[in-house]
Amino acid sequence: MTLYNFGTQVRIRCAADYKGVFDGALLKVHQPHFLFLAKPSIQPNSRLGIVVAKKKVRRAHERNRIKRIARESFRLHQHRIGVLDIVVMPKIGIEQISNAELHQQLKFAWQKLYRLANKSQNNTIITSQK
Repeated sequence: MTLYNFGTQVRIRCAADYKGVFDGALLKVHQPHFLFLAKPSIQPNSRLGIVVAKKKVRRAHERNRIKRIARESFRLHQHRIGVLDIVVMPKIGIEQISNAELHQQLKFAWQKLYRLANKSQNNTIITSQK
């Protein structure tokens, strides 16, 4: 597996996997236009799922733009995140912001998720040693 790919092994593809993240999300990252839900993965690598509801983003080309930018951002940051299943959900009003702003918000969200994942992993190690 190359470092910067986005093949099928790094995608959440079935409804049961999405449901697992929605029901068991241990990490949540809120940004002005995004919500990230994440939980530790049983797979050997991080996986990404993107949910863009028609209710939140009306036009198909805007939904596709958001998904494309989110996938690209994940592809570039996946090596730092750890082994998580992540679902990205945009919030209302996201279609008004530029691609550069989307990339910036996603970058901050990945950094915050990375910090939360490390903090939670450290807490788990400390708790299991007691």
